[in-house]
Amino acid sequence: MALSKRWQLSAFEYHVDFITVPALFALAIWLGPISIWQIVAGALLWSLMEYGIHRFLFHKYFRRDHWAHHVNPSEYIGISGLQVALAYLVALLPAYWLGLTSLYAGVLIGYMAYITIHYVMHRPQSWLYRCIGMLIKNHDMHHQKGIEKNFGVTSPLWDWIFFSYAAPSSASAGKNPADDKQK
Repeated sequence: MALSKRWQLSAFEYHVDFITVPALFALAIWLGPISIWQIVAGALLWSLMEYGIHRFLFHKYFRRDHWAHHVNPSEYIGISGLQVALAYLVALLPAYWLGLTSLYAGVLIGYMAYITIHYVMHRPQSWLYRCIGMLIKNHDMHHQKGIEKNFGVTSPLWDWIFFSYAAPSSASAGKNPADDKQK
């Protein structure tokens, strides 16, 4: 499969989320009201969205574009942070009107956890890399060719619920299963 360049980003487009998401979170909290249960529900909602987007959009409808990330995981491949920021900014209006700014803030916490953890997973030189070993093993297995499992990046929760979780064995982590077939 030829690799798509459609999702190739500049360093700015790739990293701008790390500025815009905390700013939008602060704005949502400032607009209030603050509700802890809504923040927790929003983070849980994001984790479900993360699972669904990854499994059903990236691996079905945008497979060729997403595969470029699987082949070159440390490259700046993804959806522009400018587009994400615009979408979240637009979503803030109905959240505010409906009194759901805390739910919105929880979604942003979940998204921030996702972009941070996913970034670190592909950069072993980061100090945080040592702290998320099991998530890295799950994600490494997901990146192996032919394995359509472990779509959750920040948590395996939805993979367990929807039966798409595969426990990585210590022997197979970081190894391509096609290598075993050739022996």
